[in-house]
Amino acid sequence: MNAEENFELSQRLATVKSRALAVFWDMLILIAVFLPFNVFRTVTAESIYLFTVYSLLVSIQVYLLIKSGQTIGKKILKIRISQYHSPNEPVSFFKIIILRFVINDLVYFIPIIGLIYLALDHGLALFKPHRCIHDYLAGTVVTKVD
Repeated sequence: MNAEENFELSQRLATVKSRALAVFWDMLILIAVFLPFNVFRTVTAESIYLFTVYSLLVSIQVYLLIKSGQTIGKKILKIRISQYHSPNEPVSFFKIIILRFVINDLVYFIPIIGLIYLALDHGLALFKPHRCIHDYLAGTVVTKVD
């Protein structure tokens, strides 16, 4: 990436605030699905309905990520996940789902190390170029949508 491309990308970077608000919206939507139900009941029509709605929501989020690099929250905030070295190119399923989410989230389950990793992963977003460890792993960056 040359200096001109690097400058252009720096002007399009999503702010930490917009990234955090996008996660907030995604979590709010998820909570709205779970709130009306008591998930600790035995298998009932309600729990089957809840599982179906949750599965549908996750499927929609994954579809949107693959299609546009955006979750519902990112769409609301007008930001998206882009490739770092070619921001106008779509991000592959492997990078966006496997590297950014699955592999990254597995580390969170390791006792103690997971908490340290979580803090470091998201703490990096506070510094330019506002990329988390999962962004570096996948070769991505979160940018503003024009």
